[in-house]
Amino acid sequence: MDRHSRGTTRFSRSRPQIACAQCGDSLFMPEWSELVDERRVRHLWQCEACGYAFETTVRFAEAA
Repeated sequence: MDRHSRGTTRFSRSRPQIACAQCGDSLFMPEWSELVDERRVRHLWQCEACGYAFETTVRFAEAA
């Protein structure tokens, strides 16, 4: 394995991604995001491979 391929592997492992809920293809960026309140962000995902769209919600812990 050369240096270039090692760097690519390391980058792809650290890159946040989510799998399509329908076909399993990797999604790297939501179509849109919205702040729901101080502790929640909602993301809309749409898969380019199969066209399926779904939402996820990220919840943050209350600040100490």
